Amino acid sequence: MIPVDDPVSLSRLFHLNSEPWLNEQAYREAPFLHEYMDHAGASARVELPAPAGGALASMFAGRQSTRAFASWTMPLATLSELLFAAHGVVGIMPMETGGAYLRRSVPSAGALYPLEIFLLLRNVEGLEDGIYGFDPRSHALDRLFPRARVEQALGAFYTAPFLGGANAVFCHVAVFGRCQKKYGPRGYRYILLEAGHSAQNLCLGAQERGLATLCMGGFKDSTLNKCLGLREPDEGVVYSVAVGMAER
Repeated sequence: MIPVDDPVSLSRLFHLNSEPWLNEQAYREAPFLHEYMDHAGASARVELPAPAGGALASMFAGRQSTRAFASWTMPLATLSELLFAAHGVVGIMPMETGGAYLRRSVPSAGALYPLEIFLLLRNVEGLEDGIYGFDPRSHALDRLFPRARVEQALGAFYTAPFLGGANAVFCHVAVFGRCQKKYGPRGYRYILLEAGHSAQNLCLGAQERGLATLCMGGFKDSTLNKCLGLREPDEGVVYSVAVGMAER
């Protein structure tokens, strides 16, 4: 039994015991069998104006997942811009109680920013292949592990066959205690929401630069966490996005 006054163990237990599983019947059914809610009790229907065009609308329309990345060298400047979009520092916010905190490119519950970005990098200009950690404070990368560790980490993804030419896999790593020390069990939800904000920024940033993405939630948690040098159950990957040039 988990004590009633323990606000975090249940979410940590859920995270470690929610490995991907496959519903074979669902895979055999029509791949695009979309379901919708009908508002049967609605008193009226209002037809909306057609959405206006624009640069952002074009990126929405152009963004799509790819399962075939081309062999390509990513400029270091492009990687830098993608990191800024995903979780970069955009300003300094003074606090009424004194001091200040670094504002990021995405919202975060209580401005606690429980996410860290780890990267599996290959064929990036000026960088040795390897696993890197992103330091948003100085907008810099720290090389943590060599290329061999990258290949091990890629093997943890159920989408590994699609990642052959991807230059970067952005791993959104949660440090659970940063958020849950304030918000308890609901803090786990906030962490996942923040990962979604970051991934969407990353996808749109890639689309703006003519690059393709593949968002990935299916991976062997313990294997990937170990490859990144994370400390379970206090730290863990919650979401990942592969980025590169799509095959034409």
